[in-house]
Amino acid sequence: MKNILKIVIIFFPAVFFLTNCFAKRLNETHYSIHLASFKLLQNANKYTNSLKTKEKTVFWKKTDVQGKGMFYRVYLGRYDDRKKAMKVWNKLKIEGAVSYCGIYEFHDPVVFNSKINKKRAVEKGQKNQYANNTKKRFIDNKDGTITDNATKLMWIKNGWRLDFFSSVTWNDAVRSCRDFKHGSYTDWELPTVKQWKSLIDTEMQFPALVEPNPFVNIVVHASYWTGTGISDKKLHAYAVSLYSGEIHRQRKKERAFILPVRKINKNNLEGQKN
Repeated sequence: MKNILKIVIIFFPAVFFLTNCFAKRLNETHYSIHLASFKLLQNANKYTNSLKTKEKTVFWKKTDVQGKGMFYRVYLGRYDDRKKAMKVWNKLKIEGAVSYCGIYEFHDPVVFNSKINKKRAVEKGQKNQYANNTKKRFIDNKDGTITDNATKLMWIKNGWRLDFFSSVTWNDAVRSCRDFKHGSYTDWELPTVKQWKSLIDTEMQFPALVEPNPFVNIVVHASYWTGTGISDKKLHAYAVSLYSGEIHRQRKKERAFILPVRKINKNNLEGQKN
């Protein structure tokens, strides 16, 4: 009996410590800035796109406000401490974009799970091959597009444009890209899995994109479509979660967001003119 008590006394603190650490990892804390609340998601998108300060990530939560009904609460950024969130909030205040100190604390259980997803993503070969060669890789064309010198691709810079403010089915996403015109270019399409992998870095999170990340307003709480289908009676296509960088298959009737891309090559430097 005494030996059993000794074992309990010796090992209980260690077990308690490990359990406590595990619990914290399951509920890591982050801070985000509450911009505003809107009845219509489209109005939330317009407001976010009007901001001069462009954060890398944006997300929203549909909330039932007592006595007022359902609203979309739009949050910007993802910070590991309140001071960082306050620094960005002060910039927004100077711009007149915010009027009250809306720094919200979130306890996100998905953080731990996303590390599992990262492991799976690496096993699937999603580690970015350009991660160590990003100097002068991206060019901001100052027209809402980004040129990637490493892959000779042109991307739309804004991950939540007014043109694509809502998630859509895969067929609608293909159709939207086919009909999309930006500048003098009309040859936009959904990125393939290979093209998405050129941007994904599974060592990063929220969003899981290679640094320096040239994009703004990337949606992290929902998936983006790829143009790569799966040949099981054409019911599925691949989608990418920029929360963790995981590429997964998804039913085409389900919804995901759109980030158009176009190829740049010697025969098509100017794109297809209107």
